[in-house]
Amino acid sequence: MNTGNYTMLELFAKALQPGGVVRVVSGAGDCREFLAGKAYYRWMKIPVEQDAEYEVSCRGCQVSLCYLSGCENIIEKGVCYLEQGEGSGGFERAEEPKQYDSPIREAYHFAPWKNWLNDPNGLCWFQGRYHMFYQFNPHSQKWSNMYWGHAASKDLVHWTHLPVVLEPQEEILENPKELSGGAFSGSAVVQGDEAVFFFTRSSGPCIDSEKTLQQQWMMRSRDMLYFTEESLVVAHPPQGASFDFRDPKVVRADGKWYMVLGSALDGKAAILLYGSEDLCHWDYIGPLLVEEEPGIRCMECPDLIGLDGKYIAVGAWMYHYDNCGRYQMCRYYVGEFQDGVFTKENEGWFDFGSNCYAMQSFEHGGRRVSIGWVSDFYGEHLELEGGACGSMTLPREMHIRGNRLYLTPIKEVDSLKKGVVYQGRRENVCLEGICPNTYKAELEFAQDAPFSIQLGGDGECKIMLVNDREGLRLETQGVPSEHVQFPAGVDKVKSLEIFVDRRVVEVYVNGGEAVGTKVFYGASGSGCFILHTDTPECISKADIFCMESIWKR
Repeated sequence: MNTGNYTMLELFAKALQPGGVVRVVSGAGDCREFLAGKAYYRWMKIPVEQDAEYEVSCRGCQVSLCYLSGCENIIEKGVCYLEQGEGSGGFERAEEPKQYDSPIREAYHFAPWKNWLNDPNGLCWFQGRYHMFYQFNPHSQKWSNMYWGHAASKDLVHWTHLPVVLEPQEEILENPKELSGGAFSGSAVVQGDEAVFFFTRSSGPCIDSEKTLQQQWMMRSRDMLYFTEESLVVAHPPQGASFDFRDPKVVRADGKWYMVLGSALDGKAAILLYGSEDLCHWDYIGPLLVEEEPGIRCMECPDLIGLDGKYIAVGAWMYHYDNCGRYQMCRYYVGEFQDGVFTKENEGWFDFGSNCYAMQSFEHGGRRVSIGWVSDFYGEHLELEGGACGSMTLPREMHIRGNRLYLTPIKEVDSLKKGVVYQGRRENVCLEGICPNTYKAELEFAQDAPFSIQLGGDGECKIMLVNDREGLRLETQGVPSEHVQFPAGVDKVKSLEIFVDRRVVEVYVNGGEAVGTKVFYGASGSGCFILHTDTPECISKADIFCMESIWKR
């Protein structure tokens, strides 16, 4: 393995037997050995020479994630991932197009190199790049003690992977059978040449209880590569709040800094509000919003957004089922915010497909953009060796129209359209064997009419978009979510933008009046788009385009 322009080898290693080590041998024959963690994956940072040959191997241990870092232009170039070669067991350079080339891995939605991803964190524009941090388990395709992953982009579409930023607390790493937690979700504020981060440190028993401690911490960076020591800014929840006390989002409004936190207050899900003059000292103001709907353990990942002359609050409803059977939906609330008081005027679902959770937004260039986590709440994930569980939605531009939230894919996404699959009108469409299964469909209707569109299929399993007397909805068959209804909540269907990216479907209705995200797995590398209506003359536009992978270099 040649290091190229990189100067650091980073890996996470856990012993399988006493004395398990990682061996790093230079081309000159110099050998160094590094002890793997006994009960956990030890994060190792090993200096290496540029443009030099090394052999990296394991003895009595396993490595979950390995990459080269430390080159001068790493923000642009990204890390170089290494994977164990077949037979020899040594680590070799890996290629992004090959890693992401799977029928059950997204091609144009952001996803980690491998293993587990959830909430987007710290979204911001800083020194010429968009930055996204995210909840990350580098070690398996399941949720566990949380790290922060990191990626950067010039256009919010193509991303470079950057070094891991945060890891769980030492006491959690050393006692994984007794303690759980880590670096939970948070946000970023850019001030001149510095980015300031706020996030939750959580620690407690492996099963959440009153012994769980969640606190709000702050850190800083001037280059998005090196981060300062963390400092505690909010130590304990206020009187009446639950131990669920997390996910700080910091915003500027009315000349003051505000922090919203997800929690429950006197047994009801709530968004709590704090205020500060200097970002360092925070005072509790009171609840921004208390949700009367029963069956919600707490609010998670809250946001407070000034948008189009209104304010919008967003919260994710933990452990809640709605009357359609949808699990853990995100709710938005439109209203006024003045002097620390939010007055609600309207509310609705952020995403009707219920596989979009923990959204976070930021502002840059005169537009407000949100990204959410494409979750797997119905247990539909198919595990692939070296694969990933979790990805991000397409970035969505946000607007308020008539006191309703509108979400549209950012215009940069259309740069991925690379070829026409079909263009027509006034006729039914039957496209099978779309390969690869990565496409966008743009539809317009002269009038609201019943129709069905099959967007994926694998044997007896299907995902459909249906419009009839019951309204527009997503439906699945032959998968764990088939008993759930996914209604869009619109009166008429005038236009549709549909994105199919292997295991992810995103549907945008009527220019963003409603958006639905749904996971659907198919083992085949090909897809389908089958549109049927008894009144095909109502189809005034049906254009289907191939979408290019964001991982090609």
